Amino acid sequence: MKFPPFSRVLKALVVAIVLAVAGYFLYPTLGLIESSAQHLALTLAVGALLGGILSAIEFSGATAKTDSGEKKTIFVGNLAFKASPDELTRLFAKYGNVQSVRIMKDRATRRPRGFAFVEMDAHGAARAIKKLDGMEFLGRNLRVNEGADRKEHNEAA
Repeated sequence: MKFPPFSRVLKALVVAIVLAVAGYFLYPTLGLIESSAQHLALTLAVGALLGGILSAIEFSGATAKTDSGEKKTIFVGNLAFKASPDELTRLFAKYGNVQSVRIMKDRATRRPRGFAFVEMDAHGAARAIKKLDGMEFLGRNLRVNEGADRKEHNEAA
């Protein structure tokens, strides 16, 4: 399960508090509650419930909006030889949903060749390319751009 960012949780908490305070003043005006203990408990409960519902709607809408299903492949060059797929996944996951990470290796020696391909959602890929190109990662400045489509070996260039 992926939790929403702290800023969204904070926004939901603020919405719940605002709704509770509004209810605190609105219920006596409408003559719905007589005792102040009931008043406070009911308004806090209603505010928390509505805030939770609104934040759940916002979170589900945000998730559906960012996952359009379209994937992009990103080329990551000038990669440190000690970089692992997990480290690259964590780096790119800040910008979107990472589907796969392939660090390319030399066929003969099985050593990393210094570049990789990261497959992620299209919106996140654009943000990652913009933010990570030229960024230092494990002592080297990354070269990050959109990956070219793979050509078959028997096709003429």
